Amino acid sequence: MSAAVLGAVLPGVEATSAAASCAGPTTPGELLAQEDGVVLATVREVEDHRVLLDVEEVWSGGDRSPRTWITTGETSAGVEGSGDVDLEEDRRYLVGLLGDRASVCSVLVVDGPGGVVEAVPAAQVDAARPDDVRAPVEGADAGDAPGPPVAAVAAGLGVWAALTAFVLLAGRSVRRHQQRRSRRSRAGGPPSSLR
Repeated sequence: MSAAVLGAVLPGVEATSAAASCAGPTTPGELLAQEDGVVLATVREVEDHRVLLDVEEVWSGGDRSPRTWITTGETSAGVEGSGDVDLEEDRRYLVGLLGDRASVCSVLVVDGPGGVVEAVPAAQVDAARPDDVRAPVEGADAGDAPGPPVAAVAAGLGVWAALTAFVLLAGRSVRRHQQRRSRRSRAGGPPSSLR
């Protein structure tokens, strides 16, 4: 069991960094062998753990749009996962994807500083490029652009539903009151204020 998992389960056991808790790839060949989908891309925009990639090449997996959004970590406010990875804008990466998700265990930075993510020279990337590499395809999977957090949307829907119910019930109550008043006035009885 990893130290990160033990830290979450047993008090007093400190979680280690994400890089130490995975056997991530150290070469483009290893990344290609272990991931279902691999793209060579440059990061254009980062919004929390939602990243917009300019995809240069699709090495494996399904087709990708030239501009693809991916998730690189936990997107709930204030929550961090052990596989979270922070990518930098205007930097090139070789990214292994599972659907639209990447983790610290599936990213190599091309000609960049190492650190949590393993750095590889562009010459090594060029040497590992598969024969069947493809260009990105317009209209292909572009991932999901960041939007409001799910909790905020759910809360908004809940408020909307409560207000709608209140308006409907209030309108119904007003109509009933008007109908009773109308019946009493037709029956010739005294106004309700005199009863």
